Amino acid sequence: MLAENVSTTGAPTPDELRHFVRAQLALQIDPDILDPFSINPQRETILRDRIREAVTLRHLAATPVLVDELFDQLVGLGPLQPLMADPDITDILVNRFDEIYIERQGRLEFTHTTFRDEAQLEQTIQKIVALVGREINIDKPLVDARMADGSRANAVFAPVGGPTLCIRKFNRVRLALLPDEHEVNQPSWVSRGGLSAQMGAFLEAMAVARANILIAGATGSGKSTLLRSIVSAFPDEERVITIEDTAELELDNPHWVKLECVHSRELAGKTAQDRRLDVADLVQNALRMRPDRLIIGEIRHSKEAYYVLEALNTGHDGSATTIHASSCVDALARLELLISRDFAQLSPVEIRRYIGHVFDLVIFISRLRDGRRCVQEIAELREADESGRYELCPVFKSDVLVAHGGMRVEFTSVADYRPGPRLLRKLELQGMRWIS
Repeated sequence: MLAENVSTTGAPTPDELRHFVRAQLALQIDPDILDPFSINPQRETILRDRIREAVTLRHLAATPVLVDELFDQLVGLGPLQPLMADPDITDILVNRFDEIYIERQGRLEFTHTTFRDEAQLEQTIQKIVALVGREINIDKPLVDARMADGSRANAVFAPVGGPTLCIRKFNRVRLALLPDEHEVNQPSWVSRGGLSAQMGAFLEAMAVARANILIAGATGSGKSTLLRSIVSAFPDEERVITIEDTAELELDNPHWVKLECVHSRELAGKTAQDRRLDVADLVQNALRMRPDRLIIGEIRHSKEAYYVLEALNTGHDGSATTIHASSCVDALARLELLISRDFAQLSPVEIRRYIGHVFDLVIFISRLRDGRRCVQEIAELREADESGRYELCPVFKSDVLVAHGGMRVEFTSVADYRPGPRLLRKLELQGMRWIS
């Protein structure tokens, strides 16, 4: 073997050892396993074993400290590797080489982890960018990419700023809406204080009754996690097609088809929104795939908003999507604004009546100061009248109370609420009856 022919006279310097081990790994290990974002469950074991063997070939003691250091530097993300390995950390935010924040369980924290210098940070960014076949430099100073495990990496170089790096780790949280009496340890929205049991039961009933649902909230508020929980309540025999700009929804539904946008690999001369196939294209194609349910990960742009409404207006009840907004009312206003940007031929009244005809429920979720994700409001949307005025009927709301013992959330239901005719009809078609 090549490694056995290397001269071993004298102890290698740290740089020589790194080069030697790197060469050995490149010869022996599949490139997919070398990827720091690889999802291979045996990755760490395989790599650490090979690193130990390579170190031993240079007649050095493969101590745990040395193996850890080589692992982080050669096949990890340097000082970020322990943060990537921590399951409680959801976001890693590198402002400078010596200033790194993390989000842990919904709260931002400063960490004492640092890069050696700016050059080491730049090398780490270059490694991440190269993994997706991209480059970052003065001409192309911005990169936003999805890694092999579903994590999102955003890097910025001069002259725009930086170097900075943001990694949103892939969300593998699985939360049921309600506690499972047979699996008491299974986490749920109710057990974590994000919903009341009554709210969870209502959302499960709406999922079965094929209500069209719009989930609103800010970045990191839990929109995708709640969407996944609602989709998990769909009947197993139904065919679910998900459409996402970047794949984030990992479903357990047995009949699930995943579609994801194809992004342009080059930023030069184009806007960051340029794509070869966008959400609107995939929505139109999905209608030819015999879906029972259409799940659109998020509405971001005008064309997407319009075609999502058009698709849901073709009889595909029981579909759902998310949007960035700060309340249920704001979600509808943002949807109107997006559509009106590129479809000026539609009057505000026409847009409102279209929206009111498509969606049955609007849910607003937010992240509280203590890091908890909490549903703040659930409202039923009924068809807009001739003047374009929505009838948005609150079903549940929550109040956040701050006391000496911390934050407490009170969930309340609207006492006189009763579903409108359209929602009642959907319940009846599934053999369900509303009991006030």
